Amino acid sequence: MAHLIFDCDGVLVDSEPLSMRVDVAILAENGVVMSEAEAHRRFVGKTFAAMLEEMRREFGAAFPADASTQKDLRLLKLYETDLRAVDGVEQALEALGPQRFSVASNSPLERVDTALRITGLSRFFGNRITTFEHVARGKPEPDVFVEAARRAGYAPENCIVVEDSVTGVTAAHRAGCQVLGFTGTHPHPEEQAQKLLAAGARTAFAKMAELPQLVAERIL
Repeated sequence: MAHLIFDCDGVLVDSEPLSMRVDVAILAENGVVMSEAEAHRRFVGKTFAAMLEEMRREFGAAFPADASTQKDLRLLKLYETDLRAVDGVEQALEALGPQRFSVASNSPLERVDTALRITGLSRFFGNRITTFEHVARGKPEPDVFVEAARRAGYAPENCIVVEDSVTGVTAAHRAGCQVLGFTGTHPHPEEQAQKLLAAGARTAFAKMAELPQLVAERIL
């Protein structure tokens, strides 16, 4: 049976709008004015450090040494009041059980742990959480998926990954995993579906209620 690996932001928890809100505020405070829609288009799936580096190169922006800490503190505060699980994901995980699942994320471990705790999803994953902090390179490189598979005791080719970003799909495809592209939290799902398929997803879907059947069709 295949092992399931989930991205966190935009797949398990609807955190991308909150993250973009904080990113846009931090950018503006440091001289880069950008809409949340533009930030979403450019940075979803990337690490915060990668975003800052891109802004340094493009605009010559200078950010404080504690910018990442500021991001985490502000976002975690928003999580406590505004974070919700992706619609239908808890029911989908229950339907897929009792097998174990893993998380592979470009977010910091503390943020993933907090997100799963607040939304009540921790019980599905335990300590099977791998982030960019555990590997040499974050997504779009394959390292985080290769490591998540290793920790779960599976070869990457025996894993099914659920991802919502081009960056994440690219990473999982490079790792040799089967990839299902999720578009349910994207503002333009049909357009995003085409991008995920082009990046290597086997199929794309918009409702978590569809996931158990999609997985059943792709059991290795």
